[in-house]
Amino acid sequence: MEPYPFFTPLPAATADSVTVKGWFYLRKAQVAALCDSRTARSGFDLDAMEALRRKLTTFETRVSLNEMTPGTAITQFQQWLKDDGDRGAWQAYVDDQTTKDDIERERQRVEAEARKITDAETAARSTAMSICNRHSAGLLSNREGAPVGRVVCGMAVIGSPGVTYEGFSGQDMHGLVTNPLITPLITELVRGITQSENWPPESCAEVDALKRWLNGPGAGVNSIKEIPGDIFVFHARVWHPGGTWGGKKTSQGWKDRGACVYCQHWIKRIGAKSV
Repeated sequence: MEPYPFFTPLPAATADSVTVKGWFYLRKAQVAALCDSRTARSGFDLDAMEALRRKLTTFETRVSLNEMTPGTAITQFQQWLKDDGDRGAWQAYVDDQTTKDDIERERQRVEAEARKITDAETAARSTAMSICNRHSAGLLSNREGAPVGRVVCGMAVIGSPGVTYEGFSGQDMHGLVTNPLITPLITELVRGITQSENWPPESCAEVDALKRWLNGPGAGVNSIKEIPGDIFVFHARVWHPGGTWGGKKTSQGWKDRGACVYCQHWIKRIGAKSV
């Protein structure tokens, strides 16, 4: 698909033939489309707009056939506008095209922002999968009793391609963190969360991934209010040792899982996203 042709001002008289010919061609095409779409509410004179279309076509053709130099075409068109040969059609066209351009810029902006989020979601999933591939035999918690699989997490940063962080459940796996300010930050992050699972909220894989960010780019963060959570996307997977899980017989292996009730709480608190 050809890129959207945004309006550009009249080229300088010193511009080359290809530039000038292309400029007249695009303006002619846009003016012709405006003529074709005219309604009673359009607010411009159709005869004047048709005259503008013919004038643009003439200059494009003459430059293409080398019957007129690019500089002469530019100069004569400028003079025609100055003499009000267009009877207001040029300004009506520019106003209409500016509105269309603004709409298209906003559409592209929204699309680009959505693409950043989608890319981050993909990166978070890929990071979690990479951990699982490295630990294809699984990861078990050091908790006593029946085997309990660990949770691993990928965290991606929206708008920063390739910037991802890994996380592992169990504070014994959080050993890479060295910043002494992180512990009080995590305490603040999980404050008020009722312990409803069989592990403390600060031991989650998502917490570990956030710690790793705080230990690097976020080293200057002094409060959870300073964490730009809306740029983070988390994706977690859990190792299931096999056997009965959720009332069903399941095989051994890594499985996708959503954030636990702890992480749902603080992820929402900072405005981040879990997929």
